[in-house]
Amino acid sequence: MVKINLELSLFKENILLMGSRVHKMHEDALRALKTNNRDLALTIIESDEYVNNDEESVNRRALEVLALLAPVASDLRIIIAGIKIATDLERMGDYAKNIARFILKNDPIHEDQMNLIEEIYLVYLDFLSKAMEAFENRDLDAAFALPKIDDEIDLLIKNLFFKLEEVELNDPNTIRLIPLVGMARNIERAGDHTKNVCEQIIYEATGQYYDFG
Repeated sequence: MVKINLELSLFKENILLMGSRVHKMHEDALRALKTNNRDLALTIIESDEYVNNDEESVNRRALEVLALLAPVASDLRIIIAGIKIATDLERMGDYAKNIARFILKNDPIHEDQMNLIEEIYLVYLDFLSKAMEAFENRDLDAAFALPKIDDEIDLLIKNLFFKLEEVELNDPNTIRLIPLVGMARNIERAGDHTKNVCEQIIYEATGQYYDFG
């Protein structure tokens, strides 16, 4: 019993470390975006390999626990939820990498548009931070409440696109807006995967699958 508790604790620590790494990648992506820091963008792209390795480490530890320690139902839920959360975090890392690539390939964003994308990004960063805190603490109330933040992200992105349509009407050179749309879509998808983390927290705690849509 002591052995499996230790292994499950280390398993969760791996996932929390992975979450911290992904959060930093997105923090750095926002900073690189604001400052057009291409060296930082390259660092983000390199960091994605560490996140991929983190996911592999989580999966290996899960297999070891399953093979050697015969976990009971509640322990199995920790493992199943953890594997799925690691998969979601890996995808979030991919989205940070995508944004870094946008930075490398395109001109700096106009200040007005930067303010809009920064607002969205800050909400997402807060969402991810709180979701990982809920995972660490097995906070069921937070897991049910936090997905509302994803609705806020979607609304902000809708507002961004509305304003970009206004720009498009007055500026024939709208091709420069395409990277901004792409970055917003990547943040939106990262928010969707953070919502998935909340679903897995609920599953781990209750054994019930919950779909926030």
